[in-house]
Amino acid sequence: MHSIVSLFTTYLPYFVLVLTLLVFVHEFGHYWVGRRFGIHAEVFSIGFGPELVGWTDRNGTRWRISAIPLGGFVKFLGDNDATSATPGDAPLSAEQKRRAFFTQPLHARALVVLGGPAANLLFAFVLLTGVFYVAGEPYSPSIVAVQVDGPAARAGLRTGDEVVRLVGDRINRFEDIQDAQFLYWAKPMAVEYRRDGKLLQGEIVPQFCMRTDRYGNTLRYGELGLDQLVRPVVGGFTANSPGQAAGLKVGDLLLEIDGKSVDYFSRIPELIGTRAGQPLVVKYDREGQRHETTVVPEADQMTDCAGKEHMIGRLRIRPANVTEFRNHDVFGAMGAGMRHVWSMTNMFYTSMAQILTATRPVDELGGPIRIAKAAGEASFAGWTGLLNLVIALSVVLGVFNLLPVPMLDGGHLAMYLYEAVRGRPLGLKAQELGLKVGFALVIGMALVATFNDIKMLLR
Repeated sequence: MHSIVSLFTTYLPYFVLVLTLLVFVHEFGHYWVGRRFGIHAEVFSIGFGPELVGWTDRNGTRWRISAIPLGGFVKFLGDNDATSATPGDAPLSAEQKRRAFFTQPLHARALVVLGGPAANLLFAFVLLTGVFYVAGEPYSPSIVAVQVDGPAARAGLRTGDEVVRLVGDRINRFEDIQDAQFLYWAKPMAVEYRRDGKLLQGEIVPQFCMRTDRYGNTLRYGELGLDQLVRPVVGGFTANSPGQAAGLKVGDLLLEIDGKSVDYFSRIPELIGTRAGQPLVVKYDREGQRHETTVVPEADQMTDCAGKEHMIGRLRIRPANVTEFRNHDVFGAMGAGMRHVWSMTNMFYTSMAQILTATRPVDELGGPIRIAKAAGEASFAGWTGLLNLVIALSVVLGVFNLLPVPMLDGGHLAMYLYEAVRGRPLGLKAQELGLKVGFALVIGMALVATFNDIKMLLR
């Protein structure tokens, strides 16, 4: 019940705000390109159903906000419906034919259809470029700490190695490794890494993991046994921290735990994992002076990747900020923005292919409720969280619409490709059949996504 109340009181306003913005960007892409070719737009609608408010501009376009805020459309002159899929039957004058959508040359129609997805991708690119130019690009070196007896250790990697390639893809940042973990769960992953100036190769077999985050979202990924190589400097504490109670302060450099060297931050759990409730001597450096204290790790229950529960010890300390920010000039920021858009596009299509081939469960498809939930959760992180969500969803909206499914922009482009190859358009009956099939596919996906959303909401 709490989740349902939160949906309407916290999540829904942000969902409407984010979706309205992205739909406007998408439809304005169609509209803007159409105007460049002199095509008349009869209606520009945000939402479907009855009009709530609207106005007609001097060009005769009706701009309106409709009652159902789950999309939008631009209806061009001569269209049979809002999808611009088939021409209408109403007779047009010679002047109207010149400004109608279906009388335009093939390249013009294709560019108008492409304008919507392109606008979403361009919008994400511009936002990313601006963020990277103003604040810098988040960057964590791909030098790794290797967990004892983990998948990477079994593949021959050692702490201090620099991962260069994974599954054939170039690794520029540690974040690229994390992306690969969410794409490949159990598939052997070819890895190329650098050690002492030499390039080495191996193969990591990930261990499948499924966990639930603090918002109740199910996370599936392949555990590689790799962490960022981070100095063991105290960067902060969580509530009721045993480390803070023992006198540790932000900035302290941990040296030893019970006589064992703390070489990097992620080694701390290895050293105290089975010592919950037992006093441990911790030696540390503070402003060049060595000190020691006794800490009693707090017992905490965790579930491993195999689903087994364990009691482990925690100091409740956080590492110092490990993410660097690369400063860019305008062109560098544009290059970084393009790389990030391409990375998100690749992740989307790879995930969709995995769902279609049953290598990824269909319950990862999400609909409006999950988007609303994500928007509400992003709001807790402030404007940066919402901005990141807007960028990600703008890319998803753009690349989803490029899927070659009738009713989507990609389906129209596929028909135009047929027309370009055969020299004549697909017959109207074939188009109508394609639309029916496309409608069934889209509605089917929507029903599955909504079912997944409701299951998540009721958990």
